[in-house]
Amino acid sequence: MKKIVQHLVILGTLGSAAVAAPFLAIGDNAELFATATSSVAHNDNLLLSEDGAELTDTVFVVTPGFDLKYGKDSAVKGDVFANSTLSSYADNVKLNNQLFATGATASYDNEQVKLNANLSFAELDQPTAEQVGAITQGTLLEHHDTAAGINGELRYSEKISFGSGVSYTSTDYKSSTAVEQKTYSVPVNVYYELTPKVDVSTGLTYTHSELAGTIAAGNGDLFDAYYYNIGSRGSFTPKLSGTFSVGYNTRNGNGTTDEDGSVGSKASLAYAYSEKTQLTLGVNRDFANSTSGGTGFETTDLSLGASSAITVDWRLSAGLTYRKMEFSNDTRNYLEASLGATYTINEYLNAGLSYVNRSQTSDQGAASEFVNNVVSLSLTARY
Repeated sequence: MKKIVQHLVILGTLGSAAVAAPFLAIGDNAELFATATSSVAHNDNLLLSEDGAELTDTVFVVTPGFDLKYGKDSAVKGDVFANSTLSSYADNVKLNNQLFATGATASYDNEQVKLNANLSFAELDQPTAEQVGAITQGTLLEHHDTAAGINGELRYSEKISFGSGVSYTSTDYKSSTAVEQKTYSVPVNVYYELTPKVDVSTGLTYTHSELAGTIAAGNGDLFDAYYYNIGSRGSFTPKLSGTFSVGYNTRNGNGTTDEDGSVGSKASLAYAYSEKTQLTLGVNRDFANSTSGGTGFETTDLSLGASSAITVDWRLSAGLTYRKMEFSNDTRNYLEASLGATYTINEYLNAGLSYVNRSQTSDQGAASEFVNNVVSLSLTARY
């Protein structure tokens, strides 16, 4: 415990900036930033295991990287970034790992046409709630996430716009027992300008999913889903803005288990409570597949967030996330609460302290249940 406190004190004397001068200016429209994060975290359940099987450790992480931003004064804007995460465990040294991530974004807007594109790849090893049951005791579940997409919007007339695109995501696991997934999604939406600040919409999103790995009998490995929806976007009041949609989800697969259609929804809303405080709300209801066996389930996600700049240098944040996973023979309830504080040391450095509590209950009992607490102290630099 004494060593943990010493490391916390050392990191506490250090920490990232919201706005910083670039490490290197490239011409008039591009800027290169050097980035780095160091942290120490005490985690009392690394693998999200059931009661009595928790693996506790202190984890030291260093993440150097870069961020290249371009197009500051042009119609085409974007960035290219990369970083490497080096994790060191105080006791469970066999879990030490080095992970890589990179990505790029681009956007184009000439008022008549809007285009956005993204491409990313990330190596990850921390388990998530839906992966419980696919984890071999004593090891982390390393996986590689790839994402790519392009979407656009065309203004057809003064009041009407059309939007569409295509996105691809892939999750590949090193473990042969975990189910890998590839997903292709195509949304099509029509927007009508109800007021100068608010659009209403109607649309359809088609999603095709392919699973591979150890799939339980009867679950199937191909799925086609449709989300029929109506929605709205814009500034609904002087303080409330964002997007939302509600509709109906259907999904069919090649397995023996039929999936009933259900109400679907998506929302991302922000409320400016005051000049210094903002509240956020996120909602998502959709179909998904488990990492263990590929079993299909309905998921309902709700998230609440709050952020407040209490002084020029200090910012406090809090979050609450609830996820309900409804399987044919099991219902799991996941809850996550977080608290954080960030201190701006100067234009290049921030220090942060955070606490996260995660828990999950299941109709099937202890095998899918866990409680997890993480306390972390971090320093982030951007130059």
